[in-house]
Amino acid sequence: MRTPQFEEFIAPARHYPQIWRIIVGILALFGAYIIPIMVGFVLVGIFLPAAAFNLQLALSEPVTPAAMFILLGTFLFMGLGAVAAAAVHRRGLASLIGPFRPACRNFTRSVGLCLLIFLISGAAVSLTFPDAPLPNMPLTTWLSYLPLALPLLLIQTGAEELVFRGYLMQQLAARFKSPIVWMGIPTVLFGLAHTDPTIDPKLTVLIICATGLFGLAAADLTRVTGNLGAAIGFHFTNNFFALFLVSIAGEMSGLSLYLAPFTMDDVDTLMPLMAVDMVVVVITWMLLRRWLRPAG
Repeated sequence: MRTPQFEEFIAPARHYPQIWRIIVGILALFGAYIIPIMVGFVLVGIFLPAAAFNLQLALSEPVTPAAMFILLGTFLFMGLGAVAAAAVHRRGLASLIGPFRPACRNFTRSVGLCLLIFLISGAAVSLTFPDAPLPNMPLTTWLSYLPLALPLLLIQTGAEELVFRGYLMQQLAARFKSPIVWMGIPTVLFGLAHTDPTIDPKLTVLIICATGLFGLAAADLTRVTGNLGAAIGFHFTNNFFALFLVSIAGEMSGLSLYLAPFTMDDVDTLMPLMAVDMVVVVITWMLLRRWLRPAG
């Protein structure tokens, strides 16, 4: 299970692998992520009390571009949290990503292949789906948002990968031999982090499973390549389609070009679409794994 590339990837985590450091690191991660956001809300409540409720409502249902910009921007603190957690083990950001040049190469290759696969699968689904997506904003307006939206999306997806496939997987792999621990625990946590108690329970379980499947694929790509490049590229492209191209109304749809012709209440429609999405994730993982696997 441990490739030479993965052994190199987790080598910095071996220097200070103590369990107490992992516990303190997770606390540091949460503190660096949550505290600035809470302070921001408090300051808005003090200085702009009339806007505080509107801000909270906008972030709970980010259906405007401004709300999406703010929401995606908050993931900067998650990324800083991963760096703070790594600092507990006396290592830095670069150690979370892996070798820089291979990571950049894997990122660009992953984005390119994922774009192709997602465009083909999206076209196939649209041919079998009776209703066309609904316009959400003019194309020119959407394009004008992308110069800011794309870096923020990279921050959001990169931060999640730094936490789950970077810090957590590295430190657990440095401490435990079993992949059930160092791949399984981050995968389960990643899936549970996407729990939505406001929707149908069956759909919630399927979303957790689908997200967990994606997390497992990203973890395996990291294990095979020895860096986060492929995982971030896979995650970035997936979220680009889900958040910026076709979104479900009311579900982080503020920067989406189109809206799906259904809502989260249409469980009978969403269940088979989620199943198709999981198949596409598996196919994409298999192709990426084959293409990006180091020679030898």
